[in-house]
Amino acid sequence: MKLSFSLADDLAGALSACAGGFAGGNASFIAEVALKRFLQLPPHEIGQLVARHRIDRKAATRSGWAEAFWNVLGELMGQPDQNVFNSPYAPRRFGDFYVVLLMRHMNRPDDESDPFSPYVGPMPVTPDSPAPFQWDFDRSTSPVVAAEAVAAKLHEYGVKGCGLSPRR
Repeated sequence: MKLSFSLADDLAGALSACAGGFAGGNASFIAEVALKRFLQLPPHEIGQLVARHRIDRKAATRSGWAEAFWNVLGELMGQPDQNVFNSPYAPRRFGDFYVVLLMRHMNRPDDESDPFSPYVGPMPVTPDSPAPFQWDFDRSTSPVVAAEAVAAKLHEYGVKGCGLSPRR
């Protein structure tokens, strides 16, 4: 059977590069290998991957990325997003820590292409508090991947509620 489908430019480039390195340039062969592997996953894992990709696609704008990041982080931490100030830059509390997206510029909104910088800090700060932690995620980074990294750090700090849960 012959099927035809479209791929995002970055994925098509990665597929082409992989095919060049492993299959003599045959992208269809690499796609077939990947699909066979994908279809061997349990149905709940396929569902999670599809949901994750759907969230990533909704993050086409800067505000969409931030909204997806906060929603996924809240889900991973077992609590809904706490956006009481209706701002992607408002801090959110998780146990004895807070997470905030830092702005890149002091006197103007961030550019659409600017990286995202989640920052985790203890609250309150004590002599025994762990050091704060900050990431710089390129704009092209999945907000799901970013939220998973932040949730893992919160878990490392001992915040309860971390873990994967089913996605919408």
